[in-house]
Amino acid sequence: MNLNEIKALKERLANELKKIENICDLEQFRLKYLIRKGEINDLLEDLKGLSLEEKRTFGPALNDFKKTIVSLFEEKKKKIVLSCEECFFDYTAPGKKQEIGSLHPITLITKKILEVFNSFGFEIFETNEVESEYYNFDSLNIAKDHPARDMWDTFWLDKKYVLPLGVKSEKYKAENLLLRTHTSPAQMRYMENHQSPIRMITPGKSFRYEATDARHEFQLHQIEALMIDKDISIANFKSIITDLIRTILEDKSLDVRFRPSYFPFVSPGLEIDVECFKCHGKNKNKHCSLCSNSGYIEMMGAGMVHPNLYKSAKWDSYDYQGFAFGLGVERFAMLRYQIPDIRIFNSGDLRFVKQFKRF
Repeated sequence: MNLNEIKALKERLANELKKIENICDLEQFRLKYLIRKGEINDLLEDLKGLSLEEKRTFGPALNDFKKTIVSLFEEKKKKIVLSCEECFFDYTAPGKKQEIGSLHPITLITKKILEVFNSFGFEIFETNEVESEYYNFDSLNIAKDHPARDMWDTFWLDKKYVLPLGVKSEKYKAENLLLRTHTSPAQMRYMENHQSPIRMITPGKSFRYEATDARHEFQLHQIEALMIDKDISIANFKSIITDLIRTILEDKSLDVRFRPSYFPFVSPGLEIDVECFKCHGKNKNKHCSLCSNSGYIEMMGAGMVHPNLYKSAKWDSYDYQGFAFGLGVERFAMLRYQIPDIRIFNSGDLRFVKQFKRF
């Protein structure tokens, strides 16, 4: 090698550096020429076999050549990193910790309830949150003068601006629209399009125009269930509900109480209460903030499907019978996770949601 060849090589490497535009190609250049076993160091190693006079001639030229290329390399690296930070990847830097998301407690309880009913052979059926007055009230045997139709309990909508998804406006010209006050309209919509036997469950939101406090919200999540066949009785209902409550609350020894109540769309109607897991009914004469000293906590309303609902769906009410119920998901979540205030669910506080990462 002579001085002209060293000069030509320096020019070639300098031009090669100019053409490099990303950090990956620059790293390949470094590995080829600048590492200890690179081509430039190989040239310096060749000096050992030269005479003293040749070393005096080629030594300074090769050292200058190496310094020049190293300097150009560092300048190019700095330019690329400064102009394109995202292109630079430091292989020696520790990896960034990936945050693991968590499900909301309402989602967790809903999934668990659906899993239980799926094991019983129930089909999931979803309907509109915007409902007509007929499906929300009339078809469910709720009379015109029922308190639930009062403006203080219902969000009535202007049908000029909102319609149920996929529904043509002509069909609803004479209908009054509202945000559904319960998920029970799913019963009639399902019965109109299906025949017995029926095993249906509907999860979704309901809306009620009322003041909020520790136990009430204007928006709540409900799950409606309907089971109809020729031989369905309250005994079937009692067995399913008892198993559901004990599974969700993870206490097989909890006492579940069934007591008479009134709902327009069932006959007879029932209220289902569960033994207070805080005082276990033993502190009835003392103060218990969870059950208000009653020893039981109200969980849901239910009952055998009213004969008028079969007529609304054009069924023969004498051939079939079944039960229906609606439960509040927030109530189950509050009991399962011992949450004292229902308003926490919609607070948007990540500290609250992250507590359920392990559930």
